[in-house]
Amino acid sequence: MNPSCFSPAIEPRTKKTLTWKDPKTGLEWQCESPGEMTWYKAQEYAKSLLLDEKKDWRLPTLAELESLLDRTKARPEGRPPMREEVPFRDELSYWSSTTFERDTKNAWIVMFDGAYVLSYYKSNLYYVRCVRG
Repeated sequence: MNPSCFSPAIEPRTKKTLTWKDPKTGLEWQCESPGEMTWYKAQEYAKSLLLDEKKDWRLPTLAELESLLDRTKARPEGRPPMREEVPFRDELSYWSSTTFERDTKNAWIVMFDGAYVLSYYKSNLYYVRCVRG
């Protein structure tokens, strides 16, 4: 894991911080995902989240999730990787808050293993990472 989600105070790299502030967008991100859940459960989770003494957490929009990608670089297959400074550099699929306009039973996800942006049923299970700002 990138050192940005660790606190260098006293014992470097042993105490994780709970959030990361993106210097590019100013958004504050949850460092650890609570795991997979439906889009509906993810919305409930975000509304009830108290993290780092803050309560105004929410699911990120599709554009906010995509802001974690580095569109100036490409993997061998041509898709962009996650930006280098992002501390939670996993390759999982995450829910956005953005509903698919043509079928409101679906919402957009970003699959970070290949930077795919797709819509899936809100009843499917995908990972969650909340944001504020």
